[in-house]
Amino acid sequence: MAKIIINSTDSFGENISQKMIAKKVIENDITIFTYDNKYGKGEIRISPYSTEILKFGEIQSKLLIKPEIKTNFIYKTSYFNKNFTVLCKKYVYSENKLTIAYVIYDNNIEINQLEIEIIEVQ
Repeated sequence: MAKIIINSTDSFGENISQKMIAKKVIENDITIFTYDNKYGKGEIRISPYSTEILKFGEIQSKLLIKPEIKTNFIYKTSYFNKNFTVLCKKYVYSENKLTIAYVIYDNNIEINQLEIEIIEVQ
């Protein structure tokens, strides 16, 4: 088990900080954190080259982040189902911390910018 903190800020000024206990598994060069929160289950798959953030439950999403590459972001709820495009602008990976910044596009129109830190604490 691991303790992680997830901090996020978006272009609307929303700041969120979550502290949680997660199951940690390392497979090759990928660190996988699996956790439960009030919205359901989540999984974060971090490597030096990409990060995948998956959510299952009330909110279902699949976000793949690769430095300087456009990728897909799928977001589903009971009232909303949409595919977006994401462009990663910043990807800083270290052993216990990941910082990523990315832009979300809907039909090539920018709709949000986010910066997320995922920190494993002792």
